[in-house]
Amino acid sequence: MRTTIDALRARADATAVVGCVCLLLVLAHGSATLLTAFTARAGLSVVPSALGVPFALPGLRATPLGATDWSWQLCENFAALLLVAVAAARMRRHLRVRPGAGRGRRLLAGWTALIAGAAVAGAWRGLVAARMIEADTLGWLLLPVTGALFGALWGLLLGWLPGAAALATRRAPHAAPG
Repeated sequence: MRTTIDALRARADATAVVGCVCLLLVLAHGSATLLTAFTARAGLSVVPSALGVPFALPGLRATPLGATDWSWQLCENFAALLLVAVAAARMRRHLRVRPGAGRGRRLLAGWTALIAGAAVAGAWRGLVAARMIEADTLGWLLLPVTGALFGALWGLLLGWLPGAAALATRRAPHAAPG
């Protein structure tokens, strides 16, 4: 019985840690100061946004940024929370299916959790962009796909952060067969 409780506690710890790291990432992307500093130093990162692809990870903010309106900001906040929820669900599933996985698998699970969350959030952001610009059928198909692809790319670039956080959590003990 004790082993089962320890396994559940370890699973909850790793899921919460990955969710918190993803939450910190979307909060950082919501910071106008950090966003401005990043785009000033890495100007080519905004080129896909000029073509209609959502920029970076969604930012979680309390007020709209620049000339955007409240409906756009609420959709961005939903995308940010969707990213966190999908990443936590992905990590929870990994820990449920492979509770005794090694360090490498745990790192990859945290990494792919952000990739999956960013891809789903990117698809949502693409749908919102298609709606906001009143796109035609091709736009309704391409914007979510490119949003998911670029979201997954951002997840690939930043996924080492939740992956490293997943490594810092304790490992679930192997349950005795019974």
